[in-house]
Amino acid sequence: KKTVERYADVFREMGFKVELSQKLRPVSEHKTGIGFAPFAQHKGKMLPLEKSFELARLLAQKHTVYFFGGGKKETETLESWESKIPNTKSLSGKLSLTEELQKISELEVMISMDSANMHLASLMGTRCVSIWCETHPYAGFLGFGQSEEDVVQVKDLSCRPCSVFGDKECYRGDWACLEEFTIQKVIDKI
Repeated sequence: KKTVERYADVFREMGFKVELSQKLRPVSEHKTGIGFAPFAQHKGKMLPLEKSFELARLLAQKHTVYFFGGGKKETETLESWESKIPNTKSLSGKLSLTEELQKISELEVMISMDSANMHLASLMGTRCVSIWCETHPYAGFLGFGQSEEDVVQVKDLSCRPCSVFGDKECYRGDWACLEEFTIQKVIDKI
């Protein structure tokens, strides 16, 4: 079960009538570009930056790619990528939360790690291709309303999930979930 469904079950047990619905999500009629949020709070939830850079470079050959992130270091990285990859725009640190949500609602698709931007895309009714490394969507954290068909992960690793929240070190020591991940899987989804 997804986490939102588990929460709803708690309120139902308390006697409240709870019906989960996505009918009230704002949906922009003008959709253009791809959002890319390459960061997450923990290493186990994030592709190596070299792979994310290459993914952005390949996608920008055919699409406008908008980078999402936060914090000084992420903003510096994304601004550097913007200067190196034509047809990209870093929005990191430039928008208020309201403006960021509006931009996400206007995207054709968001690409996000198992992180907040996946959930923001869900709130705005924007399709999200989500990347799962150390974590697994079966732990219940797939964005509400997002399709399991848009989950991209290394499926044949018996060690996954190493952690429900992605905050553990790789007990094998090789980070296979990150290193064996191929960006072509994401491109195929797009």
